[in-house]
Amino acid sequence: MKKVAVGLSGGVDSATAALILKEQGYEVMGVTMHVFDHQTQELEAARRVAETLEIEHHIFDYRHDFDTCVIGDFIDAYEKGYTPNPCVTCNRHFKYDRLIKDSLALGCDYFATGHYAHVTYNDQDGYYHIYKAHAKEKDQSYNLYHLSQEVIKHLIFPLAHARSKKDVREKFAEVATPLSEKKDSLGICFIPRGSHTLYLKSRQSSAAIEGRFVDIHGKILGTHRGLCHYTIGQKRGLGQVQTGQHFVIDKKPLTNEIVLGEEALLYHTSVQLKQFNLIRPVDHFPLKVSIKVSQWSTLYEGQLVLNTQQDNAKDDTIPEVVTVIFDRPVRAPAPGQSLVCYIHDELIGGGIIMPTSLST
Repeated sequence: MKKVAVGLSGGVDSATAALILKEQGYEVMGVTMHVFDHQTQELEAARRVAETLEIEHHIFDYRHDFDTCVIGDFIDAYEKGYTPNPCVTCNRHFKYDRLIKDSLALGCDYFATGHYAHVTYNDQDGYYHIYKAHAKEKDQSYNLYHLSQEVIKHLIFPLAHARSKKDVREKFAEVATPLSEKKDSLGICFIPRGSHTLYLKSRQSSAAIEGRFVDIHGKILGTHRGLCHYTIGQKRGLGQVQTGQHFVIDKKPLTNEIVLGEEALLYHTSVQLKQFNLIRPVDHFPLKVSIKVSQWSTLYEGQLVLNTQQDNAKDDTIPEVVTVIFDRPVRAPAPGQSLVCYIHDELIGGGIIMPTSLST
């Protein structure tokens, strides 16, 4: 009997994933990450899920490294004027790295989560492929662009073919109705009151220090409340300079300035991506792709271009920085967010958006 570790968060999705795998005949074990101090309710919920399903349960304490890696990166990104994605950072370094390694060390053959995504192995090309989930409105493949073939071969996503969250809740209600009614978690998990600005202020971050609004020529327009209060493209909440004609078009952390300008300056025809990962080799570049510039963005069309003369796609020839060229200008791609690429429903890869010149 194959043994699978399921990342139990205490929520309905991961609980249902564990239930489905148990019904399919796997030996199921629950594993939960302890990543911040005020996680008591989540840990207890995960324990109750494991108890309900009568499965083994392990909690791994990653708090110290999580604070340094994920929370530290989150704070650093805001201080650099970026818009961070801590869920992607956590997935890259913890959920789909350390948690998998620790689960395999306990004798597991596979690792599963309640993420809505789909993995298949292609016998013809010899690679694993990641696709969007059946329930497109719940699809979470965006968060998996950084995965390697070595990691993907251990993954199972039991909710890949779920039709809706309602169906998932009804499935778990077969064994535990109260747990099936648990509300979805929202916001950033390690921020207790849901306000990233209050959190950054409590951590004495420079991103929460007041500074100046300026125009593109450097003329002072007013005072802002701190870099963390503003995102690229924002037009509300600009205080005394709010006229309806001003938009946040850039952040300058070195001078603690927010640059305001016309909306036309927010549109870009291309962006560069750092830390780019290609999930599997492709036939050629430039590559025609569909693009998401954030978790819930619309799909854009464009091309993925290598910043070299190479026209192959072997893993060891993909450069650290690549370029995405949009078919039509895209409004306000935010530095620090992940941009991911698809071919139809298949996730090809992605990277982190780098700062873009106002002139492009």
